[in-house]
Amino acid sequence: MRLARLTQRKQFLAAAEHGRRFRSSVLTVQVRDAAEEAGRDGLRLGLTASRKVGNAVKRNRIRRRLRAAAELALGAQAGRACDVVIIARTETLSAGFEALVADLSIALDRARPAKPPAARSGRKPPQDQRRAPDSGSATAKP
Repeated sequence: MRLARLTQRKQFLAAAEHGRRFRSSVLTVQVRDAAEEAGRDGLRLGLTASRKVGNAVKRNRIRRRLRAAAELALGAQAGRACDVVIIARTETLSAGFEALVADLSIALDRARPAKPPAARSGRKPPQDQRRAPDSGSATAKP
């Protein structure tokens, strides 16, 4: 099964700005839920390997490994409407393939959105107790 891809810079930036982040020793994963977008269904994947991780041959090898690991780790959740950006590190190339798959699975589980808090029993949220000083108070000196 082939995952859909993130192709535009603004999609990567949206995942970085509005998404949840998971860091491991070999990669960083950013996940942005896109359920509120109309007409979106399914997971989209974006891969990033900068020149810091190595030359073109190493970067392409890293991307191939990450794409294969993502198909295994994220294939069962392909119906979930979200954008996943995987940022490679230098250690991604030397890490075991099983470790990559495990890190991606853990990242997607941890990046699930938090459930909204249950409705409180009629209590209002606490408000700030500070008050602005009165300008015309009775304690003003003549």
